[in-house]
Amino acid sequence: MTFPGPLSVSPLHAPQTPAAQELGLHAFQRVSAQILSVSGNTAILTIEGYPVVAQLASPDQAAALLARRTAQFIVTRLTDQEITLKFVNHETPTPAKAPTPNLNGPELAVRLLEQQHLPVTINNLMMARSVLKQHLPVTPGLLDEMQDALAGLTPWGAEQADLAAALKAAGLPLTRQSLALAARPASPAGAGLARLIAALGTASGQEFSPELARLLQDNLGWLRAMVLNGEQGSSQLAEQLRETVRRMGRSLENLLLEQAQQPGQELPETGLVGLLRLRQALEQAGERELAGVVDEFLGDERHHQLLNAREPGRGEWSEIGLLLQPAAAAAQKLPWAARLRIGRESGPDPVKKDAAITRLQLQVELGSGETVEVDLALAGREIRARLVAPGTAWCEQARVELGSLEAGLQRLGFALQEAQVEVGVPAPFEELLIIRNTDKPLKAVDIEV
Repeated sequence: MTFPGPLSVSPLHAPQTPAAQELGLHAFQRVSAQILSVSGNTAILTIEGYPVVAQLASPDQAAALLARRTAQFIVTRLTDQEITLKFVNHETPTPAKAPTPNLNGPELAVRLLEQQHLPVTINNLMMARSVLKQHLPVTPGLLDEMQDALAGLTPWGAEQADLAAALKAAGLPLTRQSLALAARPASPAGAGLARLIAALGTASGQEFSPELARLLQDNLGWLRAMVLNGEQGSSQLAEQLRETVRRMGRSLENLLLEQAQQPGQELPETGLVGLLRLRQALEQAGERELAGVVDEFLGDERHHQLLNAREPGRGEWSEIGLLLQPAAAAAQKLPWAARLRIGRESGPDPVKKDAAITRLQLQVELGSGETVEVDLALAGREIRARLVAPGTAWCEQARVELGSLEAGLQRLGFALQEAQVEVGVPAPFEELLIIRNTDKPLKAVDIEV
């Protein structure tokens, strides 16, 4: 770009030699000039170190030079006393910007509701936002299912909608009953078991009817038998674990469904069914406080068992609560609450899991209120172990025991490939991924190609 009119320059103190010869210029040469000052229709420049006076042909030339420190020129005409320069403007026109998405447009949840021809009500908007946070499609069927389940919680809001969407994303049943059960606060697995044994043990010294006393003693007996003894051998511990899973692993709903499908099969006398019978007997006897303790434990178990019912391929974790009795030196202490979590990769059969690829996580709550976690990852016959303990004393003891652990695994046909021991606080087991309110709602973006 050039502005109209030539720019004539001459040296400030012109010598007798021609200007072009003095400056060493020739026609059509490109030169750089430093702009010293611009005043009216003249400008003082320096070209090749020589100060020169430029006669400006128009105010546009003055305005163009005034905003610059340097400028580029092309020599267009030479005379003995005058040089005509053409100003070269390197500023290129700004290209037209491509249209940008309108980030202030309607919220994505609103747009999707409108596309589905659904009314944009407060309830629909809350449910749609929760569904989007779980990366689920917003469909009329899903919103109707959520609406029906949420109707059992009165009143309900964004927090309950987030929980309903989380159940759906995890492949869990979404009904009024399952949503109410998932929303119920529950104690960590294992902690409620210790409270129940303590409460039943205290009540065992009281006078009850013969039937109620029998039910109480029977349930207290099998509950105490579930406490893992740290001094037992591996085979005895394995048998205890199997018995614990048999009695506590199946939900009451599953047992009742099996009994309804096979009327000739009787319900077990112990386990959760035995506790349910005890709770009913306590209620009938007016022992409401003790019945409440049993009811609280059963509710906690149902909560954890619901979360264990994920569909194959959706968080392959199962969790069960345990109690661990310390060694003989600490036999007088109360049992430690523990949680065992089992994760597996699905094999060819989506229902039957491949036990050759699995992961075991065990968290034990110590009497001091601290927690130790052991994490074992199995791949074929190889095992990688990681222990997280609250203090250096536990870590040092674990390092001492690594040799015996490796030898024991070898006897069972496994090889310990790696073992990590570190000080830290184990993170609580995550039961259900609930995505709460984000900072900003998702926006709909119109993209035009």
